Amino acid sequence: MPNFYYILLGTLFFFSTQAHSQIFTKITDVNNPIVTDTGPANYTGASWVDFDNDDDLDLFVNNGTLYRNDGNETFVKLNTTIGDGVALTTGNGHSWADYDNDGDLDVYISSRLSYLYRNDGNEVFTRIETGDIGNGSANRGWSCAWADYNNDGYVDLAITHPAGFVPPTNTALNNHLFLNDGSPNFGLTRVTTGPIVTGPKTAYTVGTWSDFDQDGDMDYFVGAGPANGSTQPDFLYRNLLVENGSASFERILDSPLGTDQQDGQIWNWIDYDNDGDLDAYLTNWGGNRGGIANRLYRNDGGTFTRLTTGTIVTDAQVSLSSVWGDFDNDADLDCYVANDNNQPDRYYENNGDGSFTRNTNIALVTSNSRRGASAGDYDNDGDLDMYIIGPGAGKALYRNDTDNGNSWLNVTCVGTVSNKAAIGAKVKVRATINGQAVWQMREILTQNTFNGHNSLRAHFGLGEASTVDTLKIEWPSGMVDEITDFLPNKFVTVTEGGEVTSVEDEILLTPKAFTLGQNYPNPFNPTTSIEYTLATTSDISLKVYNIRGQEIRTLLSGLQSAGTHTIAWDGRDNFGKTVAGGVYIYRIKTGSLVQSNKMVLLK
Repeated sequence: MPNFYYILLGTLFFFSTQAHSQIFTKITDVNNPIVTDTGPANYTGASWVDFDNDDDLDLFVNNGTLYRNDGNETFVKLNTTIGDGVALTTGNGHSWADYDNDGDLDVYISSRLSYLYRNDGNEVFTRIETGDIGNGSANRGWSCAWADYNNDGYVDLAITHPAGFVPPTNTALNNHLFLNDGSPNFGLTRVTTGPIVTGPKTAYTVGTWSDFDQDGDMDYFVGAGPANGSTQPDFLYRNLLVENGSASFERILDSPLGTDQQDGQIWNWIDYDNDGDLDAYLTNWGGNRGGIANRLYRNDGGTFTRLTTGTIVTDAQVSLSSVWGDFDNDADLDCYVANDNNQPDRYYENNGDGSFTRNTNIALVTSNSRRGASAGDYDNDGDLDMYIIGPGAGKALYRNDTDNGNSWLNVTCVGTVSNKAAIGAKVKVRATINGQAVWQMREILTQNTFNGHNSLRAHFGLGEASTVDTLKIEWPSGMVDEITDFLPNKFVTVTEGGEVTSVEDEILLTPKAFTLGQNYPNPFNPTTSIEYTLATTSDISLKVYNIRGQEIRTLLSGLQSAGTHTIAWDGRDNFGKTVAGGVYIYRIKTGSLVQSNKMVLLK
């Protein structure tokens, strides 16, 4: 087990509109291969991932290089079978997820020959060359991203193919979409219908998944380029799984998201203002124009407003990556932008009032033409570090040495009913900061920077909070786990179903007091049964809520004996009135543990 460190307590100063003091140290150790290896000349990406499950972050750079983290600032460059041996000249992407749900992360690499590499443990990767997913030339593309878009517990794969960018450039392909067939073979079957794969062959760049409307299914967002001096609306797709009962997509044409003229690159969905919904940030390239300002769209409860003031949306740059993270642990998200065409990179510090301050006195922005970046806490000290990738000297590893005494929480999610890596899970944390209850949200995503992604661990800064009031996980399956009232400054792992462990000392924070089963039948009319199991005699409540969170029925409340129990619901409220058909939530609570499931009443 690697050593874990805690941020030293200190005095925390709050400034409403001026940049805080942040320290990033560029690592120059000549024994560190991350430092000494030459940066790739092409447009490529990087990701922090724990590929060997030893509780620290390793680094993958998309020229086929994997660096194993051995702790204490030591990285070992591995000679693995992970690369395909092809000299890539036009840029390539990758995406990590556990596609076969076996407990370790696999990687798909998109390029002029695209392949899936299955992680077989012991630093061995096997290239999959069979089935629809095994045809490297037919699946060539620029970027790729995993997500479980049909909510069946297995991650699916999307690949963008920009016409004229990926050799052979004289043959344009549609974008690719593959549906995971699941156990036992975990084949990936090509999807041939729908707007994602039948749309126009154009200069698509990077595709990202996010449940932007928080309706329980993953939507897809593609920066459309064109990277030739012109602009056009990006290609954004709403998932209609919840609306129609089966996964399908429609193009979003609503203003401003679907109509603004862009040279779009990366769509990032983040809750920058901590109001509980996802806002959008888009980088624009515009290299033929000397740059185009990036876009920030504030989500006002489903209506999007494009912000027009502040350097974060007025700096005209040739931008590729944006990396969002709470780098100073003050409970709001900051933004780093990597720029192309020898332009300076940018760092925008969140002021906590909806505005940002451009910070030029920080090591991250001292070089130009970085292009890609990935954030993750590689030294496990509670703050986010950064690897920045660019040609030649543009590549660098920066350790976050900011010491302001702020609290933090780092959460790893493990799916059981949901996909194992919990891609698509929403992690929410509430803490009392400066006397105010503050909620924060992170989505676990596999493409949120240029041709790569940040760590799959959800990191939260908590300011001067001394307690985590609530940790809430909304799983792709629809299950919800809540844990309340525990100390911050911890690495925790949450397994779907409510089991929570503290990684640094392997102490169970809260016992798994119960399991809550899926109601049966589901959907149902007029009656369904709910099964639950208690580890010990416990004081519990089991209630039914509508999708707006309003209590409909208390099924039981009081002391219950250990063992397995079953209780029925007849579709009536607390007053004996039959309720309307639709989606309902049933929630069991005992002590600080809460677990929820969805059910559907048919009428």
